[in-house]
Amino acid sequence: MPLTGALLMTLALAAGPERILLCRPAILGDPALARAEALSEAVRPLAGQFLDYGVACETLGETARAAARAGLGHGIFSSAEGGASGARFVLVLTTDEATEAARRALEVAPGVEAAGPLRSALLELERVVPRPPPRWPSVAGWTLVAGGAAALAAGTVLALRARDDARRADAAATPEAYQAARTAWRRDRSRSIPALAGGGAALALGLTLRFAF
Repeated sequence: MPLTGALLMTLALAAGPERILLCRPAILGDPALARAEALSEAVRPLAGQFLDYGVACETLGETARAAARAGLGHGIFSSAEGGASGARFVLVLTTDEATEAARRALEVAPGVEAAGPLRSALLELERVVPRPPPRWPSVAGWTLVAGGAAALAAGTVLALRARDDARRADAAATPEAYQAARTAWRRDRSRSIPALAGGGAALALGLTLRFAF
């Protein structure tokens, strides 16, 4: 059905925003106190927003190059420094041209959970990334307009066929011809109604998405 195809395409086009590459921390100071693994724990629930690079990046430039190789526009360089007072984390958001866009630094005392504060810092950095307005309302709108128009056209053809069936029934010379025309009329009429209704609804929704958003 044209309308079903249009709806499936609409769902496919509603993709999420581009992810941000996240390098594992460069470890400074005492590795046992740096708690570098907390960053991996923090990013795990954010897999749809961040791409875990899996290894550490030593510099901002290395982070930028890794993001560019992955086809991403931004990356996050991170470091974890361990000391007697706890772990100090630094997260630096960079473009794929090694330009620093923002940074967050936080210190976590020994025995204090670190994944939560790190997750909040990551989300703060994500909000700094400029996001273009979503294209899906426009694309989905035109898709629904096309699907709705196709459904309306099919419904119109079926309605015209039903009208011709009714005329054949009126002009039938035998009971058999009358019954055959009436059966065809019922079939075409029952198919034309949902096609016209669904096509009109899809067309209206498509125009709303296209011009209201």
